[in-house]
Order: sequence, then C-alpha cells, then structure tokens
Amino acid sequence: MLFLKQIQDLFSQNYVLIRLFNSIHIILFRITNGMLLGSLAGLPSLLLTTKGRRTGKLRTSALIYLEWENKYLIVASFGGNPKPPAWLLNIKEDGKVTVHIPRKKLAATATVADAKTRVVVWPKLLEFYPSFGKYEELSGRTIPVVILDPLNHNQQI
Repeated sequence: MLFLKQIQDLFSQNYVLIRLFNSIHIILFRITNGMLLGSLAGLPSLLLTTKGRRTGKLRTSALIYLEWENKYLIVASFGGNPKPPAWLLNIKEDGKVTVHIPRKKLAATATVADAKTRVVVWPKLLEFYPSFGKYEELSGRTIPVVILDPLNHNQQI
C-alpha cells in the first residue's frame, strides 16, 4: 500500500508522467484486450476513444471507472490540473465514443452529469477513489463526472 501511495504522489500534478503512463497503459491494454492493465491497483480501467474536436482524429485515454446503473462513470480530474482534460472537451463537442473494457469494446454516448446526478454519484466516486476529492481541491474547479452509456451492452464493435 505504501508503494501505491508513492506512485500516486509521483504522478499527482506531474502531467508529463501522466501522459507517458497513459500512452503505455493504452498500448498494453490494447495488445492484451484489457487482460493486462484492465485493473490498476485494484481499480477497474477502460479506454475511452473520442473524436478530436479540432483535428477530427481519434483520441484515446486510459481512465479508471465505476459501474453505475448499467453505465460507466468517469471523472474529468486530470490529476488535479486546473484545466480540464482534452477528452472532456471532445465529448462536449461530440458525445459518440468508444469504450473498451476488458474483453469488450462498445459504442457509447458520453454526457456530463447534471448537478442533480453529480450530487448522487460524487459520494460513490469518492468512496471508490478518495483522491478525486484531493484533485478537486488542487484544481480549484468542480470536477465534472461523465456518464458513459453503452448503446448495446451485448453488441461489441
């Protein structure tokens, strides 16, 4: 557990390391279909692919997630950065995304949770990963929660 805390401290607020680890995570996740790095320190992870709002190119990010009401919740914390992650800006432009969880790749719709929904899910997310609270303090912003709603849980793409 101490090792995990040291890793979190190293990555918190070090955006170059966050991006480097994200790239490695994506490669290994894809090669193994999520069997490797489908879980990170006991937390489930997924790959989120969005369409770049400026370039139109596909962009993929590795994120931890919480299942909720047959949907997936992700948090736009960017490790406590005051700026939101690019993927959040991309989904605000186009909510059609691809979600890759271990052994499954799904088309989904991504929406930012409204204030009423966020009040319900934020405590669940803090219980799931308490560092989200620290990230919100560091960022100086209300961190958005994004709901990923698969179009069909049984139809893989």
